[in-house]
Amino acid sequence: MPSVISPIILRIALSKTGDPFPRTVPLRTEVFLIVGDPFLRTQKAKVLVSEIEKKAGEPLAQQTFDLEETPLETVLAAARTLPFLSSGQVIYAQGAGFLKEPDLEVLAAYLGKPATKTTLILESDDLKGASELQKLMKAKGQLILLARDEARGAGAIFIQQKLKQYHKAMSSGAKARILAMCGDAMMFLDTMLERLVQFSGDLQEIDEDMVNRFEENWTEMDVFKLTNALVDRDPARVLKVFRDLTEFYEADLFSLLGILHWQLRQLWQAAMLLSSGVSEREVGSRLRMSPARLSALRKFPVERLESAIEALYQIDRKAKSGQLEGIPGLEAWLLEYSAL
Repeated sequence: MPSVISPIILRIALSKTGDPFPRTVPLRTEVFLIVGDPFLRTQKAKVLVSEIEKKAGEPLAQQTFDLEETPLETVLAAARTLPFLSSGQVIYAQGAGFLKEPDLEVLAAYLGKPATKTTLILESDDLKGASELQKLMKAKGQLILLARDEARGAGAIFIQQKLKQYHKAMSSGAKARILAMCGDAMMFLDTMLERLVQFSGDLQEIDEDMVNRFEENWTEMDVFKLTNALVDRDPARVLKVFRDLTEFYEADLFSLLGILHWQLRQLWQAAMLLSSGVSEREVGSRLRMSPARLSALRKFPVERLESAIEALYQIDRKAKSGQLEGIPGLEAWLLEYSAL
């Protein structure tokens, strides 16, 4: 299992990327909406809460809700009710992008008179289709947008600090490969670095050739069979391969998530290249993908692939925060996206 990310490493990494989490955000209101990568959102929220607790002079009670599963009214009722013997509280409400028009009316009423001893932090991966929420928060709350390039900048620094922890070095080519594999998904980056450090053994430097062999090692262990069955839209085969892999990895959920994320990103990159007019032969050469894997993409539209990657992010986030039992959740995800 991957180790817990060191708060010290994160603090250093996040402080060296053009200050994506400035400490001088004016705390004018009691309600925030933070939008962006889940990893970066978590760290931004920690900075905000640290400032608020410092001003309060004591730790505050904290509660977390998922707006995909919990009505907004329930969250706001909790916001208006302080826990017993608490002088203040912080409420995290994830999945703000799921709020509908009636919810926005309820939220607007709350923003008109927010609970003075409660800090409400709404979170969302993006604001697609949520322009009214954005307008509302700009007018009556505080909107914090975290750019994707901040995740990549933090990722590069995080790699350095993680390697320092293990007394390892990494070539620039290897870093570029790892960042390409993980994109701006910082939680996956941590998982993949753990696996790569293990793979490197006693060698001090991780170079691009080692990263390539690391990928090939996965291929030899038949991990491609899972994504092949997924894009072939074959649920029965998906289920069999998945259960074989969970036995092989001894139910190491985060290894499986990392592998799936890497492979789906590779398929997405292939789909983008094909749509831009690059030939299948050239795409196969660039990404080291077989013609069979490329042709399978015809059964799996880009929109569905992007939706699958986003849903995989959510499984990883919820599993790491204890909101979801990972293996059953991942199995359900595979069956949903392999269905015809």
